[in-house]
Amino acid sequence: MKTLKSFALLTGMAFLAVTVSAQEKCTKDQQQSSQKQTDLIKKNVTGLTSNQKNKILTVEQDYAIGMQEACTGINGNKDTVNSKKPQLHETLDNQIKTILTANQYAQYLKMEEVPKGQGRTSKN
Repeated sequence: MKTLKSFALLTGMAFLAVTVSAQEKCTKDQQQSSQKQTDLIKKNVTGLTSNQKNKILTVEQDYAIGMQEACTGINGNKDTVNSKKPQLHETLDNQIKTILTANQYAQYLKMEEVPKGQGRTSKN
């Protein structure tokens, strides 16, 4: 009986360690992603003011938090995370559109059409 309890305790601890590890990876990936995406926008959209850059970073961080919550809230279930991406990305695009001029937003949309592996990580 004592062996069974020890086994159950070890199994539970192992499951917890795997879950925490997956959540930490998701958190780290999303934090890096917000800065990476902001830098990509700065590189591909001309004429950004410092105010616009700050607002874009904030919007990207909000997007990353949304992705992080989707990822950690469901223990990283890929199908569920993927089902939340379109809504989160639409919200992001709408917020970016309010920050940029029409010409800048057109540049942003063109940037978003970059082939898989070179553009926004959420669309891949």
